[in-house]
Amino acid sequence: MRKRIHSTIYFVGLLLIAFFMPLSMFVTNASILLIVANWFVEGRYAAKLERIKENKGILVFCVIFLTHLLWLVNTSNFDYALSDLRIKLPLLALPIAIGTSEALSMKRLNTILLVFVSGVFVASVAGFCAKFFDDGTNYRSLSLFISHIRLSLMICLSVFVLGYFVVRKIFFTGWKVLIAVLVAVFLLFFMVMLQALTGFVCLFVTLLLVLVALAVRTKQKRIRVLGIVSAVAVVVVVGGFMAYVVHDFYKPTAENRQLETTAQGHPYDKVVDNGIIENGNVVNMNICREELESAWPQLSSIPLDSLDRRGQHIYATLIRYMTSRGLTKDAEGLSCLSDDDIANVENGETNYRFARRGGILNRMYVIMWELDVYSKTGESNGHSFTQRIEYMKYGFRLAKRNFLTGTGIGDVNDEYLSIYENDDCSLNPEWRNRAHNQFLTFLVAFGIFGFLICLFAWFYPAFSKWNSNGSTYYFMVFFVIATVSMFSDDTLETSTGAVFVSFFYALLRWATTAKLEKQNGE
Repeated sequence: MRKRIHSTIYFVGLLLIAFFMPLSMFVTNASILLIVANWFVEGRYAAKLERIKENKGILVFCVIFLTHLLWLVNTSNFDYALSDLRIKLPLLALPIAIGTSEALSMKRLNTILLVFVSGVFVASVAGFCAKFFDDGTNYRSLSLFISHIRLSLMICLSVFVLGYFVVRKIFFTGWKVLIAVLVAVFLLFFMVMLQALTGFVCLFVTLLLVLVALAVRTKQKRIRVLGIVSAVAVVVVVGGFMAYVVHDFYKPTAENRQLETTAQGHPYDKVVDNGIIENGNVVNMNICREELESAWPQLSSIPLDSLDRRGQHIYATLIRYMTSRGLTKDAEGLSCLSDDDIANVENGETNYRFARRGGILNRMYVIMWELDVYSKTGESNGHSFTQRIEYMKYGFRLAKRNFLTGTGIGDVNDEYLSIYENDDCSLNPEWRNRAHNQFLTFLVAFGIFGFLICLFAWFYPAFSKWNSNGSTYYFMVFFVIATVSMFSDDTLETSTGAVFVSFFYALLRWATTAKLEKQNGE
């Protein structure tokens, strides 16, 4: 009876974490405390120690947290260090609590994953409703409860879980398959709305590896051929999409020729051309500010020397928007703008296409624009993609200066601010952040030795002998998603990221046994 109570509490705790992870970190953390408290009260420490002996990867994974703890000796900012340890505590607590608890049946594991998908679906519906009721909502804020990047990773995992459910006829059979398909399509649609490039990169890489793995592991020739053809098709489609984006960005929609005077006879301003373009059209060309200042008040109540609704200088927004339309930036050009165009400018849209098409196409255009500006001017302030290039550049400098022992976990932030200041960084103070690359953060904080230790602790448990394991497919999908995300983000540096990684690493790697998998047809 006592064993059943603890087993029920453990299972309910896992369900709560799975459902509320994309919805509430308060409930998620409370559920983690419930599982840990239940683990201590349950006892049975001899059996738990035996499970650790059978799964040495549990202790190896915990080395990531222990490395953070050990590097306190190289830290001077203990307030930051202790806060960092608190965020990363799930990296220690969840693998031990889940990995040493009584093994779950595959039915229970699938139930946990279904509940997780349900939570992600609820979070996505909430974000969709926010956009529906307020069309001016920024794409980042569509994720109402957690970071939009973390939510995109959860959406990505959910889509692959639903796909597996359908193929293996788990929960969804007959007409219910349509429900799974519709949910997956909606999640992908919402990820497009989020403009979450990290999520789509993870989706692409994971899908490619799943198809390759299918082709390699299957003994059926027809399925092998299908896997190879599908993998090639994915590469061709993504490559074609990228080629279209590049061509669309650089193809001019108007003749790029400097004129002498406007239709009203005023000379155009002499503006230095820095090569910046919109829809292939040169921005700093054919601008007559005198006519713009005279004609703009007749079209808008927002002064031309003020800010648009996104806090940008509306004059710069107007110039870029008119350039995107292929118009001269003068009174005649203004007369060609519709009421919708004026509203777009007031709302901070710098390109007319942004108001007509959304999602990933807009995000890809913005990235192309940021890269183009960065290559021509070196400017990256406020540009999320090219700022990451600067973060990594200064991160490698910082790692080189502290190559052997690193900065210590508490001093990473301080050292970044210091190197930005001392090396005359072009980034404004409000944009000076850390690496946005988890592996580089390991290198900066711990030096080369700590970095190698963390890499070993991350990869070894994933590829060690699967003598007692969770679902191979589930774990492979999660592991690829988490690993890819670490190249473009500090995935473990937030509470949500640390819980997402530690929970699913432990759940999918150690929560069930190979024997149970075989019994359930895995």
